[in-house]
Amino acid sequence: MVNPIRLLPFLPLALGASTAKPTADHCTSFGASLNLPNTKVLHTTHLPGNQTFSLPGADSTCDQSTTAAASLCRLSLVVNTTTSSQVQMELWLPDDWSGRTSVVGNGGLNGCIDYANLNYLSSYNFAVVGSNNGHNGTGGAPFLNAPEVITDFAWRAIHTESDMVKEIVKRYYGKKQKKAYYVGCSTGGRQGFKSAQDFPEDFDGILAGAPAFDFNHLLGWSGILSRYNGAPSGKPIIGKELLAEVGKDIISQCDMIDGVKDGIIDHPDQCIYRPEAMLCSETKKDLCLTPQQAEVIRRIFEPIYGMDGKLLYPRYEPGADFGGYATMTFSGDLFQYALDWAKYVVYNNTSYTGSDYGLQTIAAADALNPGNISTWKQDLSAFSTRGGKVISYHGRADPLIPSGNSARYYDGVVRTMGQSKVSEFYRLFMAPGMGHCGGGVGADMFGQIGRLQTGIPKDKEHNILLALIDWVENGKAPEQITGTKIVNETVEAQRVHCPYPGKSVLLKGGDWRKAGSWKCVA
Repeated sequence: MVNPIRLLPFLPLALGASTAKPTADHCTSFGASLNLPNTKVLHTTHLPGNQTFSLPGADSTCDQSTTAAASLCRLSLVVNTTTSSQVQMELWLPDDWSGRTSVVGNGGLNGCIDYANLNYLSSYNFAVVGSNNGHNGTGGAPFLNAPEVITDFAWRAIHTESDMVKEIVKRYYGKKQKKAYYVGCSTGGRQGFKSAQDFPEDFDGILAGAPAFDFNHLLGWSGILSRYNGAPSGKPIIGKELLAEVGKDIISQCDMIDGVKDGIIDHPDQCIYRPEAMLCSETKKDLCLTPQQAEVIRRIFEPIYGMDGKLLYPRYEPGADFGGYATMTFSGDLFQYALDWAKYVVYNNTSYTGSDYGLQTIAAADALNPGNISTWKQDLSAFSTRGGKVISYHGRADPLIPSGNSARYYDGVVRTMGQSKVSEFYRLFMAPGMGHCGGGVGADMFGQIGRLQTGIPKDKEHNILLALIDWVENGKAPEQITGTKIVNETVEAQRVHCPYPGKSVLLKGGDWRKAGSWKCVA
């Protein structure tokens, strides 16, 4: 039997701890003398700022180098969460500390520390921690016969990091944090909502993008979409070039639904795509669809329902790019995360190939719900009551996780708690034309993650992280966020993104490339 290790309480803060600005010597001596239960210090280094360095020992599928913009103390630890599981984490403790802490999340099934967001948050003077989420690399093999590793991945790593960063700052700076934040996207978005649902005391503010909640159904949907296009044969029914042509045809059919010809489908739920327009004929023999292929496209743009006829997951959204991340789904191979989750977790069978992947696979995942990973509780009363705030965002052209699922969750919370109560603590911003966490043809830069804040104004109107801080600390809820599209270091377009269920509408005679031409309407 696996014995859980008790992580708290930590040892008390030493008397006489200094509150002066930390020095390089303080950083080094701090790591050498740090003594915490079930914790091993791997290394401690003071970085002077604007430094790029390699990451020796990192898994080959994770970052091999990173940059630290701020002058800070870099502390690497391993924490034993049970006798058969451990979490490796890094804390970046800036010399100029704002009094805020943050935990940053992960992506996919991965066990890669999010160095880009460690750099981002520490550059804004957060004491920040990220981890390998209980395993190394981007695949699911470490989950095989390892239920405690799965539990770390599902929730325990983030909860442990929350405890750890709060304890470390007390010891390092000699005082408690003022506010605690969380930042993540995709799996990181799910991790943020998991905290709000099950550990409402961990964070005062949560920034959760493109959340992978309803996790078992999400992976099941991804696997079934792969099956529609020929997986796991390795031979797609519709190839990459033809899928790209379908994507262009979708835009031609639905771009003007919102009245603006900008190559963006603002509201993909209003687009009923008709693939028959691309059927091959005597006069059209290249880059056209056979009847079988047209049926595949129709199935892709339909929700999936379970063996009991109930909705399992909403549809792939028209306007999402069929290239880039979407190749994970439509290459003719089974979506890798779906295959790994079934192989190493649901069936615990390394011989599983996914040849029969289907609704029964989702039913098996539901019955197991490994590590209680589903993350679909819609009563956030405990988080709300203690004053927590959550801002979520989702690209309306996301090829991995449809934005309709974020709307579905938000609506469920409203049904559970009531709109007036929800508006006090929860905002969901939809970003037309934006892909997964960023990218796409839309105004995708609004400070949501580190790589999407360079070149935009550092204010709460343009940076969603700063908007969250303002809401948590000053009580000012964001009513809109301005997104920016930068191409070749030049601002190509800006527009406002609005809290769901509201939407942005172009003013009559306005230029769609200018933020002032858009307004939010209910």
